[in-house]
Amino acid sequence: MHRNFRVARACGVEAARDFQWNEYAPFAWILGAQLLFLLLALNLGTTIGMGTAGAAVKLFAGDAPLHYPTFFLYLPNFNSWVELFLYTFPGSILIPISIARIQAPMDPDLQGAGFKGRVKRAWLPTLVAGILTLLLLGVWQWAFNVALVPLIRASFPGLQANAGIWAASLIGAYCLSALFLYVPILALQPDTTLVKALREGFREGLRLFKWTILYIFIFALPALPFLMAIQLGTAFMAERMRPEMIAVVIAIYAILISLATYLTYAAAARLHWASQVEEA
Repeated sequence: MHRNFRVARACGVEAARDFQWNEYAPFAWILGAQLLFLLLALNLGTTIGMGTAGAAVKLFAGDAPLHYPTFFLYLPNFNSWVELFLYTFPGSILIPISIARIQAPMDPDLQGAGFKGRVKRAWLPTLVAGILTLLLLGVWQWAFNVALVPLIRASFPGLQANAGIWAASLIGAYCLSALFLYVPILALQPDTTLVKALREGFREGLRLFKWTILYIFIFALPALPFLMAIQLGTAFMAERMRPEMIAVVIAIYAILISLATYLTYAAAARLHWASQVEEA
């Protein structure tokens, strides 16, 4: 137990200490697209803003959310869908690229001609894992709303209930995400297949679950106050401050969670490699 903790801690510390811009760059592309959406959303009064972000919002929710300041109350929900889309679909290519760069010092084949071929094989398992995660998150949120939300509201007063619901929902979502986090890491192994990457990635997620959850929460910790403000405090920001402040808080959260996601994958890739070395 103590040895496993020391190894997991060393992998997390090394991931944070050895931050590399070229490894983070694929996540920066995802972040850039998310910030571009927010910038366009802040400029709905312009032709380009209404023709892009405005058109996307109108497609899914009609004209009602497009009016000021109502739009900013809807913005967190729209942004969450944009975030899920970017990390699932473009992320199915960009995340394996980042992981391959992280693993390259530990796997010399990823420094040469093998890089392109192994990244090319990894995108489909990563995409399928992302879609499975989205489906599980949807089921979890439905079950949570039906079974646990009424129980929490019946057990605690208003503000405590809201905080408890937010925390419990977040913990459940992070736990589900941890189960498939190793799929893109395993998908980059030589001679892997779609089924093998999904199966072995899920097994690795179960085997290293407690350490992975620690990585997720520790690296995401700076972002969580901003996430809570986005999900629980939009009405306060719109009424007591300026509605545009909601977009600013979302942007800060997006930056912090992008860095946290990269660091989580960096630590998990090192932990997987270390565990394989120990077993060998």
